[in-house]
Amino acid sequence: MKTSSLARTFELAKLAAQVGFKELKSGDLNSRLEQAALIAQSLSRLKGAAMKAGQLLSLDLDDYFPPEAIEILSHLQNSATAHPFEEIEQIIKNEIAAPQRKLIKSLSREPIGVASIGQVHKALYKDREIVLKVQFSDVADSVESDLKILKTLGTSFCKLSGRKMNLDPLFKEFRAILEQELDYQAEAKFQNQFYKKINKLNEVSDCNYRVPETIPELSGQKVLAMSFESGLTFRNWLKTKPDASLKKHIAIAILDLYFHEFFEWGLVQTDPNWGNFLIEQKGSDLSICLLDFGATKRYSREFIQNYITLLDYAAKNKSVPLRELSIQLGLIDSREAKSTFIAFEEMLKTAIKPFFVEKSGTPYFDFADRNHTLESQKAVKALSQGLVYSAPPYSIIFLHRKLAGVYSILKSLEVQLDISNYWQMMKDLSNIPNKPRD
Repeated sequence: MKTSSLARTFELAKLAAQVGFKELKSGDLNSRLEQAALIAQSLSRLKGAAMKAGQLLSLDLDDYFPPEAIEILSHLQNSATAHPFEEIEQIIKNEIAAPQRKLIKSLSREPIGVASIGQVHKALYKDREIVLKVQFSDVADSVESDLKILKTLGTSFCKLSGRKMNLDPLFKEFRAILEQELDYQAEAKFQNQFYKKINKLNEVSDCNYRVPETIPELSGQKVLAMSFESGLTFRNWLKTKPDASLKKHIAIAILDLYFHEFFEWGLVQTDPNWGNFLIEQKGSDLSICLLDFGATKRYSREFIQNYITLLDYAAKNKSVPLRELSIQLGLIDSREAKSTFIAFEEMLKTAIKPFFVEKSGTPYFDFADRNHTLESQKAVKALSQGLVYSAPPYSIIFLHRKLAGVYSILKSLEVQLDISNYWQMMKDLSNIPNKPRD
């Protein structure tokens, strides 16, 4: 892994130049495939914050890249270049006390998963199958340089396009999330909280969720130990060609989970990487195992209430209070042109259309409907072209990252659902009194 600022700057600059050159032939399929391969290869080598940025890009590019390119980019979600086992073994030795370490048997030399900041190895502990999530020893050194490089590139783009955006709050949010993801002790706490909440949810839900159980005596700052959980990643499960009823079951489970996370718990696992959902199927029984809680974020009851109010204003065509609240929440700058505020409102209206199927004349919303996708793209493009002062809203960027991932999953499932009841459920959950978070 390249850790020096100079080496990583060169790699990112080279990537930008290469992709920019390919963009000159952007109408050509081979050019798109070459672009996707360049991005995946370069960011996989860099790992760290740069690869995290690439993972964000690869979530919902279906309408820009062809399916063949998405398949290439998807590797950023599921794998990266593995570190040598000897390095991983040394990190484990440094992090886990000798008495506990001696109880670990059959540690796999090959990882069962590799990501941007670490890799996962399977083992036995007290005759129990476990996994050890091990953080690369040098990954923390890349965060500062990568964020500096990415911010410089972002600022340069703003200037070249005539925009006057303050990117400081956005990159402050990026830094906070990345630093949190590097703290496996913090991740263990979030995972334990989800473990408790999911067990309670299973008591009343038709869906069956699982969260791996952490093993505190084997966990530290750079090693997180947990129970091994079986199942296929979401992408591989789709390749088994499940029938429509199973797809619908998974779609409802994903939707239900998101609504509980944000509107009820105010605790959201914001990384929608398809590899973070393991699906186990035994006959007609399905369960979903949730993985990777490093990017978990808390949202206050006040924030949730304001978010619901904003969507409600859009649904009821209340343009003036919508504008005032969006400015108050820092979603759009007050200096933007009137046409830009209109575009912002139209984008929100397009986003909430799936909740109001009765207006479309059909009893369901078709998540595979390309017309809605194109309409959404058009609305986003109209807004982005008008923005001059408004940087990407840091307060919701990771929430919407999760939401985009949820929508991407539903779209890939090609389900037709009546989700109008979720609108009322959303408003009901938003009225839960403010109370201390556990």
